[in-house]
Amino acid sequence: MKTLTQTLLIASLSLFAVVPAFAHHGDGGYSKSDRIMERLDRQQRRIAKGIKSDELTRKEAKLLKRDQRDIRQLVRLFRDDGRLSKVERRYLNRRLDRSSQLIKRMKHNDLNRYVRMHERYGQRDHSHGL
Repeated sequence: MKTLTQTLLIASLSLFAVVPAFAHHGDGGYSKSDRIMERLDRQQRRIAKGIKSDELTRKEAKLLKRDQRDIRQLVRLFRDDGRLSKVERRYLNRRLDRSSQLIKRMKHNDLNRYVRMHERYGQRDHSHGL
């Protein structure tokens, strides 16, 4: 009987040690600023993928990268006091929304680096009968 009691006691104490590790407090285990950084990382990957697939011109990629850099600097600036306020977080999320829309618009605007590069160097097709 003594071993059964000890086993139950050990099992219940181990549950108390494990339960707090699984508590997420409704935020998925991430801080809100971590989620903002994850969004920035996802957008950066979208830009890189657009460059690789020739969906973005060099000029578009440069503009998008600058926008991402500016948002990252804002995050660092807002985090200087150790946390993001609700107003700061809302502002950053709006900036990320606009940036995401801009990435989408530029990736799907039917411009690609190959065509623009050849037009730039005068290698156009002049066989249209002029």
